[in-house]
This record gives sequence, C-alpha cells and structure tokens, in this order.
Amino acid sequence: MRLDLARLRDSFHGTLVTPYDHGYEAARVLFNTRVRTRPALIAQCADAGDVAAAIAFAREQGLPLAVRGGGHHATGLSLVEGGVVVDVGGLRSVSLDAEARTVTVGPGVGWRDIDKVTYVEHSFTGDDGLEYGLAGPGGECPTVSNAGYSLGGGYGPLGRTYGLGCDHIVAAEVVDASGTVLRVTEDEHPDLFWALRGAGGAGFGVVTSLTYRLNPLPKTVVGGVVAWPVDRAEEVFRAYRDLYAERNDDRLAFCLLLTTEPYPDGEQVVVMYGLYVGPPAEAAEALKPIEALGEPLFSSIGETSYFDLMQGMGEEIVYGLQSKWLGGYFTADGFDEPAFATILDNFRRVPSGYSMVRFDLLGGGEIGRVTPDATAFVHRAPLHYISVIAQWQRDEDTDRNVAWIDGFLERLSPHLTGEVYQNYASRDLTDWAGAYYGANYPRLQQVKLRYDPEDVFSTPQSIKLP
Repeated sequence: MRLDLARLRDSFHGTLVTPYDHGYEAARVLFNTRVRTRPALIAQCADAGDVAAAIAFAREQGLPLAVRGGGHHATGLSLVEGGVVVDVGGLRSVSLDAEARTVTVGPGVGWRDIDKVTYVEHSFTGDDGLEYGLAGPGGECPTVSNAGYSLGGGYGPLGRTYGLGCDHIVAAEVVDASGTVLRVTEDEHPDLFWALRGAGGAGFGVVTSLTYRLNPLPKTVVGGVVAWPVDRAEEVFRAYRDLYAERNDDRLAFCLLLTTEPYPDGEQVVVMYGLYVGPPAEAAEALKPIEALGEPLFSSIGETSYFDLMQGMGEEIVYGLQSKWLGGYFTADGFDEPAFATILDNFRRVPSGYSMVRFDLLGGGEIGRVTPDATAFVHRAPLHYISVIAQWQRDEDTDRNVAWIDGFLERLSPHLTGEVYQNYASRDLTDWAGAYYGANYPRLQQVKLRYDPEDVFSTPQSIKLP
C-alpha cells in the first residue's frame, strides 16, 4: 500500500523515495549487496528539520525506523524492511576552524573530503621548519561516512598516535526521538556525549553534525605498501607481532593483509601497508624491522603525502560485492604461532579471490591510554584484531563462502577474547551487547532510557531499555 506523504512533503526539503519512485533501487542499495532489504520510505534529508520530520512521520504511521549514513553497515541494519530510513548521507558540509584546530562536518561526508579541506588546502609551518596540514582520525575507505565510523569507535592510521575517531569528537548535534535538536558536548548532555563516543549508532538519536579536534601532520610522510609471497606469511606474521612489542614510538602505523595480487585473480600474498606519522627523517629507524624481512615482491614505501596515500588505498576497494564479515580481538598472547597456522590454513582454502583477511584495527598507543569507561568504547586493551571478510559476486556462491568464513572463525575462536568491534557488526553473535560494549552496557541502557524511553530507534542490535 502506498504511504500518504502529502503532509510530510509540505515540510520536507530533501527527497522522499518510495518503491514506486524511479531511483528507489539505487537509493536502497548498500555496500554489502547481499542485503536485499526493502524499506517503505527512504527520507533523504537535507537538514536537521528533515530528520525531525521523518522521525515524526515514522512514529505517526507506526513504522519501524533505521538511520543510514554512508551505507556501509556490515549486516545492513541501516535499512529496515517496510519501514522508514532516515538517510543523512546528503548532509555533507565541512567547516574548518583553523585557529581552534577543529572541523565541523555533516554525517554523510567522507574522510577524503574532510582531508581536502583540513590537510591539503590548509598549511602552516611547524616549529621544526616542516610544512604541516591538519588531519582528522579517518580510515581508508572514501565512502564510509565519518559519523558511522567515529560513533562506533573509528580506527585509522593516526590512531596509535592521536587516538580513535570517537576520542576526537568534541561536539555533536543530535535529533532525539521527540524531534528536539540537542547540542551535545562534555558540558551539555554529558551522559549522551559519553554514549555517542563508541555507541553513537546504537539507538539514542540521529546525529546531524559532528565537531572533531584535528592533529598536525607533515605534508610529506613516509608510507606505502609492501608485499611478500604467502609462503612467507608466518615469517611476516612474526615480524608484525613483534613490530609493536615494547615500542615507545607510537607513530609507526602499519596494518597487515592477506589478499591476492593482482586483486582478485592473482596469487595469494601477505601485505603490510601504512605510514610513519612523523617527520620523514625519523622514519628510517622505525621501518627497520620491515626492511629486515628482505626482498619483497614489491614495495611502494617512500615519501608521499597522507592524502595521496589514503586515497590510493581507497581506490583498491571493490564495490557491488556480497559479503559477510566476522572477526574479533586477540587475547594478550593469542596472536602467535598456533593462530598463524590456523589463519594461513584457512586462507589458502578461500573459495573467492575477492575475500581477504585484514588486521586493520591496530590498537595500542594513545588508544590504550584511555580507560575503558571514559567513553562508551570499551576495547582499549587489545593490540590486534582480525577481520575475515568473505566477498563474492553470484548468489549461487553464497553457501560456499558463508561456510568458509563460519568455519574459519570457529577454528580461530580459541585465540580470541570474544569482544567484537561494533563497526564490524555480526548478526551471528548471541551476546552482541557484551561483545560490543562489555561492562559499559548497563550505563548505556540508562542513557537509552533517558533519551529514547519509547525505543523509537530500535534495531536487532540497538541498546535495549533496562
């Protein structure tokens, strides 16, 4: 049955898309094309007023509600079957305050668009005489929204040096379940401010802008990609395990990846990629353990800009695939020889060349110096996280790829803590609340009770009322 949108259209500045409208299929598609959810209405909002109007409409109609930013939710909870999707992907403003070293942005803007304004277009000379720009704590994928990324944690190559995305949030604008627009800071609605930093996508309201503090970053850094044959993977794993052991310099930020080269039809390889977050002259010493591995298949490590490096890594991301993500944090001694063997054995039997194993959530450094209850983000102690990502194209390949990833995680689970990064959500979790939020969950329930007592923002993995 068609929804009567007459009253909503009168006050709505954005675009309302229903299954009867041209462009509906494109509007509902997510990064993970395995998700086939069909909402009754996608409200593509132009401002906070549109967000409030869409929430009010869903409540009046008795329809379930979901919130979508960049469309990258791993299990598709940014859509809701037969309900209303509040789509804030079009809120893409970027405003730099260079003096305060902050940037205020809409929830739909990606990190490369922010970097263009803060890092590429803005320059200053540091006390060391080098040219600097300002950078936020972004990740590599250009279409992941800054809001979804940061509200759930926000790991990136600047994390060990400067902290997570959620640790950089200094203010937020939030539309609550009643349609009221709230300014949220450490001094205004401090309980909600605490909850947004780590559980901001879990059912408190709709974020319509975020203000981040920014970090000084040299215009020239040392970074890139280096790869070895998969036959050398255990040797590379050992070097990677030891790379951060008792290391005082938190500016080394290299992640690990098992993939194919050329992707997706080439030979299996093991890759390190990242940068040294500091002056180029100081990078050589930090990179010695990687160079000690000897002759690689290829290496692009050298002087570059942070923007060019991140943009280049983002260009390698393939869109339009079906996928399933599973993973977890390693125990203190879990990332070691027995786990190495399990990882390699399962990776060698991967059914799709598009699939990969990533260690892209690098902890430690400034991330670990924040106490687990200082924000809603509880995963402060672990250094390494594994993401097993099954990706494929055809529906007929689904069962085989799902069986591969499920078996992989079952065999690897003895080496993991049971905690899971909430931005890499999994519907397979029986105790998702404990896996995502740990001891912080009861406090999150009290914040939920205060700001959404009628559970308007409800999904299978939103914070439940106490």
